[in-house]
Amino acid sequence: MATYKILSLDGGGLRGLITARMLQRLNDDPDITGWLNKVDLVAGTSTGGILALGLAAGKSPQEICNLYKNKGPEIFDDSIWDDIRDLGKTVGAEYSNKALKKELRAIFGATTLAQLSKKVAIPTFDLDNEATDTSQRSWKPKIFHNFVGSDSDGASLASDVALYTSSAPTYFPSANGYIDGGVFANNPSLVAVAQAISQSNKPAERASIDDVALLSVGTGISLTYIKGPSHN
Repeated sequence: MATYKILSLDGGGLRGLITARMLQRLNDDPDITGWLNKVDLVAGTSTGGILALGLAAGKSPQEICNLYKNKGPEIFDDSIWDDIRDLGKTVGAEYSNKALKKELRAIFGATTLAQLSKKVAIPTFDLDNEATDTSQRSWKPKIFHNFVGSDSDGASLASDVALYTSSAPTYFPSANGYIDGGVFANNPSLVAVAQAISQSNKPAERASIDDVALLSVGTGISLTYIKGPSHN
């Protein structure tokens, strides 16, 4: 029987409400009540990252549902003044991140990743590693996590990491040089497994691949396509 349980939550913007509702329904099922408490590692990208961090901070899926329902219109407020400022999205992101930043700070306060009750793995993308050796300077994926080790991000604020992973290009501006992890891992399940079995972690925190059970939750299917064989 699997002894190490991973919950992986995809990105998907406001469709994260679907994920939150599904988790709430599952957690309320009398046959598996309290299963969320037994999860060892929660991974999430973008909106899934906010959910993952919220769950690891002890928030219920219902509380996170309320964020989407009650604060969504403020977070995704595209006012006439915003359109004037960014020339109708020509020279700026579609939405300001001020409302999102405010709500994330209200949810997480000064909580750091090290203070979360569960392990987390949150994909983001670092636009500039600021390497001293310019030959090594580049952008790169960045996984924020609270596993013990020299690369731990335990001191990082949960509110900051939530903002980084949800800073979707063209929708929100970058945050401290980071953008939405969905540009490389919108489904973070493999990221989570790799983190769980990584040899760099302390043995007490590491899982054997044979012990892992993973539930990966998406945000539905977006039926979008671009017609035609050639595009400029």
